[in-house]
Amino acid sequence: MDAMLQKQISARRLLILFAATTVVPAASLVWLGWRMVALDRVLEVRRLEDARNHAVDLSASALQRILAEAEEKLTAFNAAPDAQAPALEDGATLLVLGKSGVLARSGTPLPWYPAIPDFRPVEPATSAAVDDLEFRKKDFAGALRALEELASSKDPAVRGEALQREARIYGWQTGDISKAIAAFNELGTLDNVPVNGLPAGLAARQGRALLFETAGRADDLQREALGLRSDLAGGRWLLTRGEFEFSYYDQVAHWLANAPPEPIRPDRLVLAEAAELLWQDWWPSEQQPTERGRHSIRIGDRSVLLLTRSSPDRLAALLIAPEFLESAWLKDLRSGSKSQQIDYALTDAEGLPVLGVANAPLALQSVRPASATQLPWTVHAIGTDKGLTPPDLSGRTRLLLAGIAMMTLLLLAVAYFINRTVLRELTVARLQSDFVAAVSHEFRTPLTTVRQLSEMLVRGRVSSDERRQQFYETLLRESDRLHKLVEGLLDFARFETGGSAYRFEMIEAGELVRGIVAEFEQRVTPQGFHIEMAASEGEMHVRADREALGRAIWNLLDNAVKYSPDCRTIWVDLRSEAGRVSIAVRDRGLGIPAREQREIFEKFRRGADPKALHIKGTGIGLAMVRTIVQAHGGEILLTSEPGQGSRFTMVFRAAGEAS
Repeated sequence: MDAMLQKQISARRLLILFAATTVVPAASLVWLGWRMVALDRVLEVRRLEDARNHAVDLSASALQRILAEAEEKLTAFNAAPDAQAPALEDGATLLVLGKSGVLARSGTPLPWYPAIPDFRPVEPATSAAVDDLEFRKKDFAGALRALEELASSKDPAVRGEALQREARIYGWQTGDISKAIAAFNELGTLDNVPVNGLPAGLAARQGRALLFETAGRADDLQREALGLRSDLAGGRWLLTRGEFEFSYYDQVAHWLANAPPEPIRPDRLVLAEAAELLWQDWWPSEQQPTERGRHSIRIGDRSVLLLTRSSPDRLAALLIAPEFLESAWLKDLRSGSKSQQIDYALTDAEGLPVLGVANAPLALQSVRPASATQLPWTVHAIGTDKGLTPPDLSGRTRLLLAGIAMMTLLLLAVAYFINRTVLRELTVARLQSDFVAAVSHEFRTPLTTVRQLSEMLVRGRVSSDERRQQFYETLLRESDRLHKLVEGLLDFARFETGGSAYRFEMIEAGELVRGIVAEFEQRVTPQGFHIEMAASEGEMHVRADREALGRAIWNLLDNAVKYSPDCRTIWVDLRSEAGRVSIAVRDRGLGIPAREQREIFEKFRRGADPKALHIKGTGIGLAMVRTIVQAHGGEILLTSEPGQGSRFTMVFRAAGEAS
């Protein structure tokens, strides 16, 4: 007992020591992991910041290079406006302005311009004669013959006016619609040649539309008006704002009242507005203008960059809308693999957006102000990908946390299994202590009786032969009880360790069970117990070790009697069905709680109620029964309710199906 108590104390000390040595490393590991994660996040933020700084510097350099190239084109165009116009990305317009208006243009056409030169009306030598024939004499044929010679003139302006008058006479005087349209079509080939102050192409378009309107040809009018609207919105001709809006675009809108609207491109509108502002600032100025300029102006919610080269009598300007920057600058920046992880934006001096959106937190941006880059705007580089924005957890951080978590889980798993082992050892030690106490108690009672009776017999204290005979019988009974206790312990040890070899043979289960029941009933009848047995008809053969199987049945009967203090009837059922033979022992005793049923077949385990009622037992009977049943390839089942009794059923294969 002292040794077992010492073992329990040592196990508890080991458990406490292990818990202390586990908590400290686990806490240290978690703290170290947290520090490493924090450091990793700091390094990650710095790496991302360096990447954004590099990206914003490259983007600023690229934008500076694009503007420098644009200024070179502006300088060349200003020097030779009549030469071939330079190619420009969409969203940029080159203008050369003189005191009379637009002298040259290139790039994105504008729907209107701040001013256009005055065109001198053509006054051919035969103009008065043609007017006399057409208006006074009403000689339309003569007027047309006079105009034929002018329509073949090498002077485009003369030719254009003649074609326009021919088309008017054919259409509205002679009613020859087809010839009028042919004249307007030929007039349209002259396009920008001024005819009576209008571009020839515009005059042709408008003339055909008016002709179709007069003739009531609605479909032709719709088609012609759509073409005219498209040409006006595309900036095909040099027009002032008043001419564009009130003379032509409103008229086209009237013709196309039932057609869906076609909005003018935003970049063309904003560039036209910027050109007007530039003209207003330059033309009335009496001061000596600066030779070079680069500045951004705000028009509505959009910004336009103005690059200028000016002199007292001429101004060359390159007007750049955000669409130009989108295609010439931002598109290339976004094409690279790393650039795809960064977005870019431009803001003006007031912080208003020029291109892109810079509404991300400052911690996610790298910024270069205009004062540092000599650009008209502030450049922003914004991280958009997990690899270039401070993430909640980067890949490396997640890997580190996963490693720490695995180590922590491993440590906890080891602690759990060691704790479980120690607790199991403590439980086994307690069970062994209980077992030793129970066995000692079981041995003490018969040994005390044997010692007392033997002492009385040896010292001659028995007064009669009848009394002496009673003592001998008691000695025999107690000796038999001791013998059974010893044999039970030895048998359990042999069965558990496999030291006892089973001798399997064909056994008729009914014969075996009836014999054991009869023998057991003789023993318990004096105590008032009765056993009722029910069996299926016919023979039931199993392959079994007769002695081992008999001991298992005996133990079940013995437990039924032991734990049935009130009900004196035990039931034994023997059944054969579906190729299986079952032997069941049932009582109406104490029953077993559900929480104890799973552990009741383990060695040294006893229920709480038998202990409380001081019912004798060692806790090895059911463990031995389970060992025997499993060795026979069978299974043992338990159904029990507290206060209602228990039913133990051993199930075996019938001999015909035994393997």
